[in-house]
This record gives sequence, structure tokens and C-alpha cells, in this order.
Amino acid sequence: MSGPVRTPVTVLPDEEWGELAVKDETQQKSGAFKYRGTFHRTAGLAPGTRIVAASTGNHASGLALASAERGLHLTVYVPQTIPQAKLARIAGAGAHPVLVEGGFDDCELAARRAAEQTGALFVHSFDDDQVIEGHRSLFRECAEQNGVPDVVFVPVGGGGLVTAALREWGGRVRVIGVEYEQAPALALSLRAGRRITLDSAAGMPEGLLVRRIGQIAFDAAQQYGLEVVTVSDADLRASMHRLWNQARIRAEGAGAAALAAALHRGDRSLKALCVVSGGNIDASVWQNWSSGPERVTV
Repeated sequence: MSGPVRTPVTVLPDEEWGELAVKDETQQKSGAFKYRGTFHRTAGLAPGTRIVAASTGNHASGLALASAERGLHLTVYVPQTIPQAKLARIAGAGAHPVLVEGGFDDCELAARRAAEQTGALFVHSFDDDQVIEGHRSLFRECAEQNGVPDVVFVPVGGGGLVTAALREWGGRVRVIGVEYEQAPALALSLRAGRRITLDSAAGMPEGLLVRRIGQIAFDAAQQYGLEVVTVSDADLRASMHRLWNQARIRAEGAGAAALAAALHRGDRSLKALCVVSGGNIDASVWQNWSSGPERVTV
């Protein structure tokens, strides 16, 4: 069992930063960074263990693959709107997907209820210390491959990945969390001084559509004084277009968010890194969003 693959870091041509690099997790097993955390989380579980989870797609894909490798039985609750590319990965790894009407919160409620009724182990997508520890390998790899950056942009859905960045680099690297402007749960929670729940979270980048930030992520963001910015649909479109044309990286919406933010705020004296978190996107959606003129809103 080999574990997560060592994904590449690519330096993009750019005149606004001293260096602008991207970590391409579209090439990770399961097509997204989530496999790192799920591989670590399932280590030590006895074969035959029954687990349940809730996900917008990538956590489920990573957990399905890790479960298959370790002989675990996974049932995962996902939104009915899940991209077919993600659903195919989940089912293809032998997991049992259950489609739920609604968003991530509805899926989590259903998964927790199933865990209580069946005695299965519930594995949280982002509010789990072991999952977060698994994600830290991404940042250790980056340091080995291209050195430690001055600033790193990290997409934020539930907050597991940005928490891993803070644990690995907080205090010596400027970590910037990137949320979707229609789902800024972390930014609003930090402003309020407590976790808030959004009334709704809708849009194309399903990996960023979480209405309530994880408790672990919120605590880490407060501890390190995390800076959080948001990106728009136009920003994501421009980033997806640029990733493909300059690096042949086929990113999903959430995967393009970090670069979308970096394109706003260059500094020629600094070395920047953007985490391209995943590439599980339906072909028709990707073609629509990655096409068109490269533009970034200001």
C-alpha cells in the first residue's frame, strides 16, 4: 500500500510575483488532496470496519479509495447535485453512495444518524484531527520540492486543508485562506468572533459550499490570525482558464480558487504558492468554465 503520490509543483509564467507556483493535487490518487487525509485516517482500522461519511464529493472519493485499499466498508452521503465525475470515482472504488436532497449539512445529518443506528464509524470530512494531520504531507512535499514560500494561498471549504497549512507553516509563512464569495463562512465567523452558519451556500465550486466552518479550523484561524479573502465566479473562470493554458492543469472550481486569489495581489519581492486542491469536474462544466478570455475582477 503505497499511500499518497508525490504531486508536482509547477512554476507559472508571471510578472506580478517574484515566483508563482502551484501544487497540482489533481494528480493525487482520487483526483484531489483529500486522499492524503483519508489514507492517514483509516490507518490502523481493522479490515471489515464499517464507516460512514458525508461529502460534497472529494472526501468521499478519497475515503472510498482508502477504504478499498484497507478492506473497509464505506457508505457515504452526498448531495444529489454531486458531479458525475465524483460519483463515478466513489462507486468505482466500491463504496456505497447515498444521494441526499440538499447540501453538505443535510448529508452530514444523514450520515451521523446512520452511524448512530448502525454503530459504524463516522469520519468527518474536515473537522477531524487525524484527517488534518494527513493533509500536512502536502506542505512538507512543497518545501522539499520548491522550498518554503513566503505566502501560500489555500482554498477553504470546511477548513481542513488551511488548518494543515497553519499547523505546518503558521508563524513563518503568510497563509491566506480563500473562500467563495457566496459561501464565506470562515470570514464571517472570524468577524463575529464565533462560528456562524450561513443561510445558504450555492454556486459552481461545490467543494467550497460549506455553510459552517469546522471547529478545529475556526480555532486555528483565530490562533494564527488567518487572513481570509474571497473569489468570484469571474475569478474562478479566469483561474481555470490560466491553469489549463499555462500548465495543462484541469482544475475544478474549488481547485482553482487559490490561484484566483493570487492573481489579485502580486508582490515581486515574494515567492507565492497556490494549492490546486482537485480536478474532479464533469467535462461539460469544465469546458464551459475554463473557456473564454482570461480576466480577473478587481
